[in-house]
Amino acid sequence: MSSRRRPDAPGLRTFRFTAAGAGCEVVVGEGALRLLAGALPRIAPGRWIVVSSAPVLAFQGGLLREALEGAASVDPEPVLVPDGEAAKTWASLGKLLSELARRGLTRDGGVVAIGGGTVGDVAGLAASLVLRGVPVVQAPTTLLAASDSALGGKTAVNLAFGKNLAGTFHHPRLVCVDTRLLASLSDRDHRSGLAEVVKSALLSSPFWKRLPALAAPLASRDPGALAEAIHASLRMKARVVSADPDEARGLRHSLNLGHTVAHALEGASGYRLRHGEAVAWGLLAALRLSAARGLFPERAAERAGRLVEELLVPPLLSRKVCRTWSSHLGSDKKRDRHGLREILLAGPGAPRLERVTAEELAGSLPVEAGG
Repeated sequence: MSSRRRPDAPGLRTFRFTAAGAGCEVVVGEGALRLLAGALPRIAPGRWIVVSSAPVLAFQGGLLREALEGAASVDPEPVLVPDGEAAKTWASLGKLLSELARRGLTRDGGVVAIGGGTVGDVAGLAASLVLRGVPVVQAPTTLLAASDSALGGKTAVNLAFGKNLAGTFHHPRLVCVDTRLLASLSDRDHRSGLAEVVKSALLSSPFWKRLPALAAPLASRDPGALAEAIHASLRMKARVVSADPDEARGLRHSLNLGHTVAHALEGASGYRLRHGEAVAWGLLAALRLSAARGLFPERAAERAGRLVEELLVPPLLSRKVCRTWSSHLGSDKKRDRHGLREILLAGPGAPRLERVTAEELAGSLPVEAGG
């Protein structure tokens, strides 16, 4: 993995890494979108088609038009997918694939995903399937996607039995994080996105040591703090992804810290709970269980939990969610024939994949039922 300064991108944080034999460049900072028009033809000389959603275009259309002005290879009309989890269905994926074919996408073209995590997931999956695979570029518009899901190559749709159960690995050639796109996020979505930042910090000892100083600026949306935290999150993830691009070696399991509990909570809430809100509870559960098993020193785990709570402010869970969430653990992708596995911590930057029981996980969620 290499960092470098680009003469055409002063003030931006950039690095390159390789995953599954393909190079990926990551660019983070205010104005990063301006690099898109010049970058796309270098990746693939043919037609590029933008995949987005109506809410993204309503809020960010001006910045996107500015970024793609003069990009003759880009189809002027974006393909829109539904907002939120409604995008991640077989029906939505089928419509998107048909529209990409109807627009005349060819093997020397590509797909630009501009939106949050759901847009990135379904657009990435479509890019992996159409014409047996074309390049994808990710331009995230939420903090959740910018700090995590835009990088790593995981693409998916949901099934009736659980979240993200049908998908592929299809690594982006460029991840372009323009922090201006994050300014319009609601407070709830901003806090939700910070959950993946905190997860990344727990998986990187240097980042975790830096996090207390960044906490207040991140909560107040300081652009410099956001760029630093997103860059640190993506570099941590890139190191893991580069070593284990398709989870064949098991190293990528660490990136699911907090997600076993989180996915079950999301399912129990009918996906009304934001992903990051569920991850916040999952991180607290992982810290509590790690301490209970003697992996993470109890006082250090308590201090870490306080920082997680203060920065993420996880919402009160309803009685229904508290009563039913553990029944959703059976669909977790980390489950095998021997049962559940969970990412625990022996300390910041020291993840451990451990076998756990549903009862242990249920008892690790430090929450009282709400209304």
